[in-house]
Amino acid sequence: MKIAIPVKTNRENPAISPLFGKAKWFAFVEDGKVSIEKSPIPDGRAVIEWFLKSGVDTIVMQEMGNGPYNMIKSHGGIKVYHAGFDRITLDEVLEKFNNGTMSALDDAAMQSILAHHESKHTHGHDHHGEGHGHHHHH
Repeated sequence: MKIAIPVKTNRENPAISPLFGKAKWFAFVEDGKVSIEKSPIPDGRAVIEWFLKSGVDTIVMQEMGNGPYNMIKSHGGIKVYHAGFDRITLDEVLEKFNNGTMSALDDAAMQSILAHHESKHTHGHDHHGEGHGHHHHH
């Protein structure tokens, strides 16, 4: 199993990068070993091509656009897991993953994440969340 996760830095236990395709770095986890590699190009579809070449079969992400997701679907064989929308670090993601508290996304679940992602594009930058029901109370 080879897991790929978009991250913000190449330091120890980085935060997950919210936008999959724009991530500058990706953490690869194989047999419990983590390596962080620079993304060859900040484009979701190009990143998926890279993953397919390097044998990635599992992706953990927060947000992804339609382009890379459609590629994942058409190629098949890659499972996608959602890390939630809140800030989370690589260690926390792996802990959840290993505990089995993170579930693979089916198409319906993925559609709501795509919709969340697309809504950011359409609302421009005045995204204060009024009336959107996106208030995260902890």
